[in-house]
Amino acid sequence: MIVVVGIGAGGWDEIPVRHQQLVLQSAVLLGGKRHLDLVPDVPGQRREPWPSPLREGLPALLESLPDDAPVVTLASGDPLVSGIGTTLISLLGPENVRIEPAVSSVALARARMGWPAESCAVVSLVGRDVSLVARELAPGRRILALSSDGSTPASIANLLVTAGFGGSMMTVLGDLGAETESARTGTASTWAGESPRLNIVAIECVGTTLLGWAAGLPDDVFENDGQLTKRDLRASALARLAPTPGAHLWDVGAGAGSVGIEWMRAHPSCTTTAVEASPERAARIARNA
Repeated sequence: MIVVVGIGAGGWDEIPVRHQQLVLQSAVLLGGKRHLDLVPDVPGQRREPWPSPLREGLPALLESLPDDAPVVTLASGDPLVSGIGTTLISLLGPENVRIEPAVSSVALARARMGWPAESCAVVSLVGRDVSLVARELAPGRRILALSSDGSTPASIANLLVTAGFGGSMMTVLGDLGAETESARTGTASTWAGESPRLNIVAIECVGTTLLGWAAGLPDDVFENDGQLTKRDLRASALARLAPTPGAHLWDVGAGAGSVGIEWMRAHPSCTTTAVEASPERAARIARNA
């Protein structure tokens, strides 16, 4: 059993005593170097920083852990919000991982902005492309984007400008919960300067809706050579296929890839395998996606 203890930007002193005892009594302590440095020294305790790259090196590290000694992992905030808790559960199963969360960065960001949970969308860009924000764009919509690093806010600003949402207000919330906590607000079209490495971007959308969520996008949004399932037929096909969250579609003879791409737009967890004999068309599918 691995216990994952959440720790906020405020550091060791803000961890509940019960969680501090779990950390101090563990035989092995895992975590990022930043987190490990926050914990007082414990004689005889084995401390292991995360391997790099994480996903490839993690199985070997887990194999080296003792079976009969307490193991604790440190994580930022809520370990199940784009955190190591999700990765450990996927590798070891939920029965072998216990989560003891701290206040998540998402909860802190909502509190700073005064945004109720039901009033905003949350998009994780940790290790992901900023284009994921595009799906959530609509006039008046609120979005919290979990940044991958300090360069993410500028990338988001560029995306917003390109999508016609340059007037959107962006607030970059840095180092939430720490003494160095900061907030900087500006429009996407005028955004400039550096951002803290640890940040969340709060977006208040101002712009014109370009593409809706329903199936049947305009034909001209897909690059094609004439091999394209037309809009009305595509909308009908998607209605019949009825994608559900997590479902996978095999699109054989994919052409421009329009059916599979619209399938994936139905929900972020939907996936598609496009099969296409022509290398030129296969490359075009990737560009359309």
